[in-house]
Amino acid sequence: MEIQQAVEKILKISPSVRIVSLCDLKGKLVFSARSKKVRILVSKKQSLASLKAAAYDWKQRKKLLKSLGPCKYVVAEYDKVKRIVIPAGKDHIVYVTTTASFDHNKVIRKVRSFK
Repeated sequence: MEIQQAVEKILKISPSVRIVSLCDLKGKLVFSARSKKVRILVSKKQSLASLKAAAYDWKQRKKLLKSLGPCKYVVAEYDKVKRIVIPAGKDHIVYVTTTASFDHNKVIRKVRSFK
């Protein structure tokens, strides 16, 4: 599936899905899109730093693979948003932000359906 199409499908899950980004494990942004109704809460610099941190953390989790098995996803919940990080193949992650009250399992199920 083409990256842009996959991102658009994730955005269409719900109006509660705010931003969907794909990056490599070095934190380099491959593609990103956001809902047209989203009010940006962080600067572009902060957003890119968060992507880079998520990619770094994902690489660190890979070190636990033999002991714990593969990490399936990570959710961070803040007062205003949830951040969901899901693997996309071996070398990429999908980084999704939603409203804080949104059921993140809907995003996880959709991303897993792409495999």
